[in-house]
Amino acid sequence: MAVRYKLLKTTGGLPKNADFKVVPMEYGTVGLKQMQGHIERATSLTLADLVGVLEALKTEMIDQLALGNRVYLDGIGYFSLSVGGEVYEDPRSHRFRLRNPAVRTVNFRPEKSFLKAMSGADFENATYQSALHSVPTPEEVEAALATLFAEQSFITTGDLRGQLHLSRSGTYRLAAELERSGKLQNVGTTYRKIYVRGKG
Repeated sequence: MAVRYKLLKTTGGLPKNADFKVVPMEYGTVGLKQMQGHIERATSLTLADLVGVLEALKTEMIDQLALGNRVYLDGIGYFSLSVGGEVYEDPRSHRFRLRNPAVRTVNFRPEKSFLKAMSGADFENATYQSALHSVPTPEEVEAALATLFAEQSFITTGDLRGQLHLSRSGTYRLAAELERSGKLQNVGTTYRKIYVRGKG
């Protein structure tokens, strides 16, 4: 399968000579269950082994990142924290400080060999394939929700977009409709929505 992409006209925030930006279009989100068969055939590890290793690795990575370290996985790349908070000036010392510091996200920088291994990827221009953004049927939406919630307890608009191959605006419209109908419940914030299964 080729990596599909769309060429979209740029708006603000990009150089004036960049008339278009390249936006990759994911087929969907692949989890451990989907990759299990390939990994078991290539190694002696079972799904139980993989789950155990990943759980231990996740715990250790969280511990190391929380200690202020950068985590390096050989052949994969580097993980580091991005910290956010409210910057303010101390009225007495006139030094700048950070109020309510918190982890904003975890950054990932792939190793060169990882990127080099991707050099053989095929690409397909999907800019003019209107079918990719066709409105999904209620059955397709329900099937997509069932697939997503079978893999994880919560989803984002990005998960919906990848599973149903929708445009960004189409995804937000669908998410709002699903929220209104009670099929999704937002447990995040107004601007950073995280959805769990609703009762509708």
